[in-house]
This record gives sequence, C-alpha cells and structure tokens, in this order.
Amino acid sequence: MNTINHLDLFSGVGGFSLGLKEAGVQVGWHGFSDIDKYANKVFKERFPDAEELGSIETINIDKLPRIDIVTFGFPCQDLSIAGRRKGFDGSRSSLFFKAIEIIERKKPKYFVFENVKGFYSSNAGKDFTTALQTVADIGYDGGWQLLNTRWFLPQNRERIYFVGHIRGECRPKVFPIKGNDKELENERQIEVVGHSGSGGQRGDIYSPNGLMSCLSATDYKQPKQILNQIGVIGKDSEATRVYDTTCARTIKNGGGMGAKTGLYEIPEATKKGYAVAEEGDSINLSQPESKTRRGRVGKGVAQTLDTGMQQYTIQSGIRRLTPTECERLQGFPDGWTEGQSDTQRYKQMGNAVSVPVVKSIMEKLYK
Repeated sequence: MNTINHLDLFSGVGGFSLGLKEAGVQVGWHGFSDIDKYANKVFKERFPDAEELGSIETINIDKLPRIDIVTFGFPCQDLSIAGRRKGFDGSRSSLFFKAIEIIERKKPKYFVFENVKGFYSSNAGKDFTTALQTVADIGYDGGWQLLNTRWFLPQNRERIYFVGHIRGECRPKVFPIKGNDKELENERQIEVVGHSGSGGQRGDIYSPNGLMSCLSATDYKQPKQILNQIGVIGKDSEATRVYDTTCARTIKNGGGMGAKTGLYEIPEATKKGYAVAEEGDSINLSQPESKTRRGRVGKGVAQTLDTGMQQYTIQSGIRRLTPTECERLQGFPDGWTEGQSDTQRYKQMGNAVSVPVVKSIMEKLYK
C-alpha cells in the first residue's frame, strides 16, 4: 500500500489517527489540529512526526500539502440532546463548515466524521439535512451509519459515522458494519488484572473484556454527597447498608440478608420510578436532579463515557473507574494519556472516538 497524507481535525488525543494506524494504513505527511493544549501534548507524544496546525480557524489552507483523507469529530455540544441544541447556529458545532471548507479546497479522496446520535434530530432534523446538502454541494457523495462501541467493547456508545468520497470515483463499500450485542456479551469474561488505590479506596482493575464504568472526573473521593449512608439493617455488610433515597440506597438481595454485594435502586423517569443496579453494572448519575432522565443503569456494560465521567460501578462497594479503564473502554492502549491530571484524562477519553470503530471503517476503506 502506498502512503497517504492524513489531516486529523479536532484531533483530541488521536483516536482517528490510531485507528488508521491499527488498520495497517501507512501515513506519510500527518497533520493535526486542536485547541486543547493538554490533548495536543498527548498527540505529540504519541505521533511525534505529526505537524501541529493550531486552531482549525487559523489553518493556512494554501500551505497544506496534498491531502488524501480528512478525519474529524467536530464539537457536539450544540447537537447533543444533553445540550441546549442550538445546532449549526451554535458557535462550536458550526465549526463543521470550517472542516468542509478545507475539504472543498484540498479535495481529499475521502473524509470521515463522527458525531452524536442527536445530530439526526437536531433542529428537527434540519441540521443533518444541511450537512448532507453541504457535502453534495462540494462534489462529494457519502454514506453513514449509527455505530455502537458496544459491538467492539463493553461501552454503550452510539455515534454517527459518515464517510464521504469524491463523486464519480469508484470506492469500496464501507457500510453497513454489523454488530451482534448478544454474541459479544456471551464472549465477555470479567477478569481482574490489577489494582488501584490503597486502603478503603482500593479497587480491582478489569481487563478490556470485562465490564468497565466510572465515577465523576471531579470527585476524587468516595461520592458521599451523592451516596449518603444513613443506616444499617441488622449486622453491617454491603447488602444491609441503607443509603439516602434521594439518589440511591441498598435493598435486600432476593429478600434475604448477607449477600455478596448490595442492590441499589437508582431513581429514573420510568413507570417504576427506579432501576436496580448490582455488582457488575454501571450507574450514570449525571444531572442527579433530573425528573426525565432514563437509562441510568447499564446491565453488564458501561454507559457512554462523557467528559464529566458521572458514572459509577459496584464492585465490593462503589468506586470510580480508573483512567486506565477509561482508555480501555475507548480502545486505547494502557497509559495513552498518562502524565496528565485525572481530570484531563477523563475529559480526553470522554471526547475521544472509539479506536476499534475507526479501525473497522478504515480497514474497509483501504482494504
């Protein structure tokens, strides 16, 4: 395979670049653009030969070399259901058009972008339609699919992936990419491969094949303000501790005491008013005062990682996921973001694309 030139926009810590590399694609010139200085530091350490281009808004397009593929996961805050949904009228998600300007002028054979599922419904679907029309107007056709990281790793993370190609040229068929959640779940085995912390904060670290979930990036201690123990039913044990029901509490396991771990009722906007979490499940406690939030409990998988990391896991008590586990959930090698604060590492993984998903796309694109 001949080498290609790759431009990685909104590059973060290099998920697209790593996926391209793991697909066996040889890259010659390699450029990257991001405004996050901490993410840029990681990118430069992992791809030392890449050229740093600064903000996408200040890139001198005329000085760029030939580009064969552009990848980008443009900011999703204005498109996400969790945000204010300004859509393309927002200052962040409108940077999509800056990427399109570069593509229009450099004419790469391919481009790939990723964004949240909410892109489909943003502005009553008009924003996604606008994106398709914009792509068509600059001479490109494309295909897209909603892909779930759960098909590759134990994280429930749905993202839209779009592959654009110059109109009129032959190209390989990339989509559909198929996944079977049930088969993947049956193949997973939880394996402890290490430990984190010490004393009461000590917790097991799971292998990439097991369940992984996480706590808040801003809460470095046990989440006492969220999970407040208010009493014990009989003899103290994990199964008999009672927590403040404003967020979560232990209930009896199968009607009896002395279970290996407690069950927790997690309030959510369902007919029951709660979902039950047990050991091996993930718990998402973002926006704890919300009266409409659903899907807080992930049965055997982590819910979508975000930059705030308001996820928890039950494992001989409740503990926060380690940064290493977050890297594994996104398909990065252990220690990919080491040298940063935990806050930055959580943020970087919440912003990242899932490497195995990108790898799957690139293998089809460059097979």
